[in-house]
Amino acid sequence: MSNKIFLSLNRELNILLVNKSSFSYVQVELKLFINEQHDDYFLFIMHFYLIFQSLFITYNCTEEVDDCLSNPCSEPHSLCVDQLHGYFCRCPAGYGGQECNTRVTDCIDKPCMNNGTCVLQPNGFECHCAPGFKGMTCEEDVNECLSEPCQNGAICIDGVAEYHCFCVPGFQGHNCEIDINECASQPCENNATCINEKDHYECECMVGFTGKNCEVDIAECASDPCQHGATCLEEVKGYMCLCWPGYEGPNCEVDIDECAKQPCQNGGKCLERSDPSHWELDWELSFTDVFLCFPGENCSININECESEPCQNGGSCEDEVNGYTCVCPVGFLGKVLNDKSTRDAPQDNLPGTYGPCIELSYVDVCQRASVCFYLSFSTGELCELNIDECESQPCQNGGWCEDGRASYICHCPEAPPGQLPWGGDDCEVKLYGCVGHECQNGASCLPTLQDGRHSYTCLCPYGFYDEQCSTRTTFSLSTPGFIHIQVPLKEKVRREVEHRVHHGLGLQLRFRTTLPSMLIFYRGDLDTYFLLEIVNGGLHATAFSEESELDVTFPGPVNDGDWRNVHVFLDNGVLFLLLKGPNCDKDGCTVTDVGDGEPPFQPSTAFINVYIGGAPKELLELSLSRAGFLGCIEDLIIDSKPILPQALPEEQYFELGCSKTEWCKPDPCNGHGHCVDLWTDYQCDCTRPFHGDSCSEGKNIHEETVSFSSYDIKDSHGSNFSVSFFLKSVKPDGLIFQLRRPSAGDEGEVYFSIYLRTGRVFVSSLPDSFPLTAPVFVTNGQKQFLSVEVKHTSVIFDHAGLNFGIGEIPEVTVLGGDKAYVGGLPEGWDSDRWGGHFKGCLQDVRLDSAHLDPTGWSRSDEIVYVSNESGNWTEGCISDDTCKTQPCQNGGECSITFNDFICSCQEEYTGKTCQTRVWCVSNPCIHGGVCVDLPDGYECLHNATFQGNPVQYSAGGSLAEPVSNIYMELRTRSENAVLLRASWGSNLLMVGILDFSVWVEIQTDSSMKALTLKGIRPVADGRWQRINISMADWRRKASPWIITLNGVTDVTSKQDRAGSLSFLNKKGAMLTVADSFTGCLGAVRLGGVYLPFVDDHKAPQPSQFHLLGKPKVHLGCSSAPVCESGPCLNGATCEDLFNKFGCVCDTGWEGERCEMDTDDCASQPCVYGSCKDYLGSFECHCDPGYAGTLCDEDIDECELSPCEHGGTCLDGVNMYTCLCPKDYSGPRTLSLGNYRVTCLLHDIMFSSFRCETEIDECNSNPCQNGGSCLDRFNMFVCECPPGYSGPVCDVNVCLFYLYFSWLMVVIPLLCLCVVVLIIGLTFMLLTARKKRQSEGAYSPSAQELAGARLEMDSMLKVPPEERLI
Repeated sequence: MSNKIFLSLNRELNILLVNKSSFSYVQVELKLFINEQHDDYFLFIMHFYLIFQSLFITYNCTEEVDDCLSNPCSEPHSLCVDQLHGYFCRCPAGYGGQECNTRVTDCIDKPCMNNGTCVLQPNGFECHCAPGFKGMTCEEDVNECLSEPCQNGAICIDGVAEYHCFCVPGFQGHNCEIDINECASQPCENNATCINEKDHYECECMVGFTGKNCEVDIAECASDPCQHGATCLEEVKGYMCLCWPGYEGPNCEVDIDECAKQPCQNGGKCLERSDPSHWELDWELSFTDVFLCFPGENCSININECESEPCQNGGSCEDEVNGYTCVCPVGFLGKVLNDKSTRDAPQDNLPGTYGPCIELSYVDVCQRASVCFYLSFSTGELCELNIDECESQPCQNGGWCEDGRASYICHCPEAPPGQLPWGGDDCEVKLYGCVGHECQNGASCLPTLQDGRHSYTCLCPYGFYDEQCSTRTTFSLSTPGFIHIQVPLKEKVRREVEHRVHHGLGLQLRFRTTLPSMLIFYRGDLDTYFLLEIVNGGLHATAFSEESELDVTFPGPVNDGDWRNVHVFLDNGVLFLLLKGPNCDKDGCTVTDVGDGEPPFQPSTAFINVYIGGAPKELLELSLSRAGFLGCIEDLIIDSKPILPQALPEEQYFELGCSKTEWCKPDPCNGHGHCVDLWTDYQCDCTRPFHGDSCSEGKNIHEETVSFSSYDIKDSHGSNFSVSFFLKSVKPDGLIFQLRRPSAGDEGEVYFSIYLRTGRVFVSSLPDSFPLTAPVFVTNGQKQFLSVEVKHTSVIFDHAGLNFGIGEIPEVTVLGGDKAYVGGLPEGWDSDRWGGHFKGCLQDVRLDSAHLDPTGWSRSDEIVYVSNESGNWTEGCISDDTCKTQPCQNGGECSITFNDFICSCQEEYTGKTCQTRVWCVSNPCIHGGVCVDLPDGYECLHNATFQGNPVQYSAGGSLAEPVSNIYMELRTRSENAVLLRASWGSNLLMVGILDFSVWVEIQTDSSMKALTLKGIRPVADGRWQRINISMADWRRKASPWIITLNGVTDVTSKQDRAGSLSFLNKKGAMLTVADSFTGCLGAVRLGGVYLPFVDDHKAPQPSQFHLLGKPKVHLGCSSAPVCESGPCLNGATCEDLFNKFGCVCDTGWEGERCEMDTDDCASQPCVYGSCKDYLGSFECHCDPGYAGTLCDEDIDECELSPCEHGGTCLDGVNMYTCLCPKDYSGPRTLSLGNYRVTCLLHDIMFSSFRCETEIDECNSNPCQNGGSCLDRFNMFVCECPPGYSGPVCDVNVCLFYLYFSWLMVVIPLLCLCVVVLIIGLTFMLLTARKKRQSEGAYSPSAQELAGARLEMDSMLKVPPEERLI
């Protein structure tokens, strides 16, 4: 600065400093001066510092300065407040700063958004945000889902100051943290163990069961375990075999030897029945295939072969010796069975093939002349051969012959149209009896020929009777009542046409009806009766008396409107029910009751009274149906007597014919329910939400902005109740249903609510209780049936047939007199805590089974609560006209959905309102580029190969945002390379590879020094790598930078910071890519803007990087052909690893080029054996006692049961041990081939290989000194000569006593000498120790007596422990 300015200001400061009250003013002037940035300002600061220092040296600072005297606060509305060592300006609204000269935004402008609270601050305001919001003005909604609170794969949906988790199946809870126990319902059967898994369960079945729930009993008999024709019976966890006589065992595998007891006497030879070698012919043995001759213990009893009644078809049997003769009736043949041999029998009367005598369990072949037995596979001896009268083909004109007993029947063929049929015994006569017949009502004519006279018979269809089928038998009962007739018990007439004839009481008829329970027939009185009725769609017949009761039931159904033929009768004390019609075969369905243990049923005289279609009231009460019959009846026969409706009493009401209206055709229920035909009317069982006589469309509530309906609860529903309804809505919040109890206030007390939050159903009871959440999103615009069931405190939510236990609430009770609100609350009431008013459609809302209906419809069989107050609801499910505002842009067509719309966009546009242009549909990319649509344009993606040929780019100032991140895709093997390089003034960007890792250097104006960052993980490995370099917080002016490799953080700059790369947007700034780089680059983006390898000036997006010049870029990623030279050996496959090859070796080879043979034995695979290496394999030579591919299996030497006589075998390594039973022995060890045998039994020695020989222990001459050896079992005994003893006579008794006398003298003397020696040694040691303590020690008293000199030569050397000085 000039000297003039400096001196002038210096003089002013000195003057001001004299006046101490102007100190703050000096500060202000100083600040202004420094901010002007004049030259030599450091000189001025030093000068001011000296003046300031002299001020405090000169004065003692005892006076308080009023800093407001200089009026530092801006006028006119600012107020200055003096403070110690300063002042404070109280600014007016809209102004701030230290001196209130800065225009600021404050709480008057209401800057805080989203219900934030504004707090006035000296420099402006501060917003205290409501929960769920943040930011300077609470403008940012806090995303509670960022912390990923939802567990187990659940979807998190952010709300306002809350979040909601949509759980995957198998989990529940606020955070989906609870694994639903699928085993809670105990699905596993038959004592199986249930294992809870995620979203499912598994059953560990007990032995004998299988299936998902272990519900299937395994069929053990499927493998046919039973042998010799035995029958297998299934059991739980097993099976049982029923053996034929002569076999036993679990599987009937043991053939019992019946001949073991030698049952044959008198020289008879026993042959076992089951031995097939005894039979010359191939035949299957059974109990009925043999005849016994001369049985008994001594073969002396003649068998009466006729006792078994062998002759068939009425033949008479004549017994003979070892045979019988059948005298056959006419039409059958037979042969004689006797004891003559084959050669003695006439050729025309051979008895058959001869063989041995057989009993049931064994065979006696009695060795007696001319005795044999006969097998029944021969022909004709039992009169079982029916003479075939059809053999001569007697039937003519195409008739086929049916053989009978001494007769035949010819079945004549049907006649072609327009020709007469054949008839007669042999179909030899033309039948013309039906020519000009008089059969009526569609009856069939059957021509007949009897005694040469031609005639015909009319075969009446159902519902007609008499010879010409002219009388109608059908009548209908359309009103409740009955027909009373009397039928004499003895009068029984046989019907001519196809009615069953029986000797008891009975009823036969055809009927049709649609009602499930009715009485058809009643006969008798109160004490004895016989009835037929329909009960729950099935047939039921009862015969009752005081002595017996018979009862039969056919489950049905028989009330489907089809005709059915039923015949119920009593015959010989048995009740029969025969039904013909649908669901029965051609012979019909038969049910009987034989009355076990009861006397035969006897009818009474009251059985003359018969009631059709009902009965008097007192009799009707005895039936189960207790209702009269409504329907049609025809072909009524009682006790084999036809009952024609023309003969019924005229005063009883019925109608001829069957007049029936098909009420359910067409469907009167409009497809919304099941039509029930009540014969004279119909009833619709409607499916929800439809109702009414014809199941018309249910009532829909179209809720508008503020709407509701309220209901008075008439009945108490207790603490177990349910609320169900159909819902259709797209509004995520709103009150659906609420219960309130009248209280002192007008609004009542809320105690149960169902409402929507974020598209899910919430359930709460008391106002302060925590709500429960259903895990299903329901506000999707689709009609859905929902149900909330409360069981005391437990709440179950039902959706689409799936039940979810969503938790517990405090117990509540629904009482009569409470009020229910649907869809919202009356105007003026607060419903915001339950999501406000509902918007959408609610249909068929029910509390338990009671309808909550705003329109007031009702039906006698249903409970309806009618609305007593409502507002702003519309009948029918009507959507808003969402296309009214024409929301679709760019030519899109609008379609209304429920309270929403869908735009059908043209091909080049997309989005909710077709607002987004789609560019790639026109295929703008060239050279095979992949087109990617952007919000404001498109980009064409290419890969490119570089070999030191860099390319340059410029943004030309087109970037909308500063560059805060760099993304690259690369593939290289370069150890060092430069990937990106840019500079502008002092700004620098460098991205490269250093020592195989990413290296970054950034220098910007906002940073004092360059930021250098080097990665850890290698990237130059020949594989594609994704590199992302970005600011940790792009919103700050400077922040740390982070390198991310393939989505994983590699390194961060931590404390070192740098700003964004905004200089790249400067005009003239250039960016160089792939400088000194060899490899491939994929997508490269700076600030999200793509760097194209092919320039496209047609792209519409404003932010672009353009290539500078016309560089030659090699598109596509390619590398050197490293596999062309075939570097891999021994059949290996070469893999191109980008400028490097890899060899995939065949089995048995290894090395970089598969040039080395692999040592397969290196891993020592043989457990107990030696390994021999081969090419690609190895072989194990096992040690003795081991086997298997890896010699890991111990050979079980006991497998062949080597131990005899019941000895127990113990397996060892390459040996076995026999534990022999009593009385058997063997050698302790014995070698046999590769086996080493050891036989043990409580230390007993045995001999021979299998312990079968007892050892002679005296063979080794164990007894000494002439002793005699006596062998005993597992031991020996020595008899010693005089003078010797011991187990082997090895002890000399005389020497023993001699040695004993000397020892008695020597031993005491030796002991005494030892004691004396010990005492002497002890005394000597004590004396030496005492002498050592008195000599050589320093003693002052002794020094005085001996003079000033002590002869140290005589001192003994003191032990170390006694050297005190």
